[in-house]
Amino acid sequence: MDSEHNELRIGSAVKVPLNDGAIWRFGWITRIDGDEITVDLGRDGSVTTTRGEIKRL
Repeated sequence: MDSEHNELRIGSAVKVPLNDGAIWRFGWITRIDGDEITVDLGRDGSVTTTRGEIKRL
């Protein structure tokens, strides 16, 4: 995965779905623990999601 364009790293800008997926928020990856990724949403706090739910910008 190191050479893939869609590689996820700490500091990567991403978008994540909230609640039922109708709303997407932008943020930065702050922690990666296996399949779980924590995204900082700024003043709205942070959210933990999985690799399948996240999209890199």
